Amino acid sequence: MKIRIRALTRAAIRPYGFLIDSACVRDDGRKNCYGILLKERSGGWRVGYLVVRERTIRRLERHPDSFETFEPVRGACVIAFARPGEFRRPRIFLLDAPIVVKKGIWHEVAAVSKRAEIKIFENREVKTERRSLYCPIQITKDGIATASVGDG
Repeated sequence: MKIRIRALTRAAIRPYGFLIDSACVRDDGRKNCYGILLKERSGGWRVGYLVVRERTIRRLERHPDSFETFEPVRGACVIAFARPGEFRRPRIFLLDAPIVVKKGIWHEVAAVSKRAEIKIFENREVKTERRSLYCPIQITKDGIATASVGDG
């Protein structure tokens, strides 16, 4: 079964997170300007760098107490999202812009290109829950997502 890879738009990812872009900035067009997308109390944070080579999404994970950014650096990849209660039907998006994933949202990435690289920010200490998918999702080098019941 083919799965549609969706465009990463502000409206499309609203249930899962936020785009990191200039929408939060009040820009008068004359000088440097700054905006706040999200404020969160934290006991510290960490910066990670993820090299993605896998083209199959076999499981999803979530962090009930931490936001997490995914900021594409090189290559092409997708990100799968599912809200609590919708675990069996993740939505797949082309990860071509930096995003913030909300707390408690199931997610996972997979490569479209041979290798993709992503910068990640999250809380210093992160609780992670993982669950295997009944039907793994395969991403082809052409950017097509498929799932087969026989693969579960």
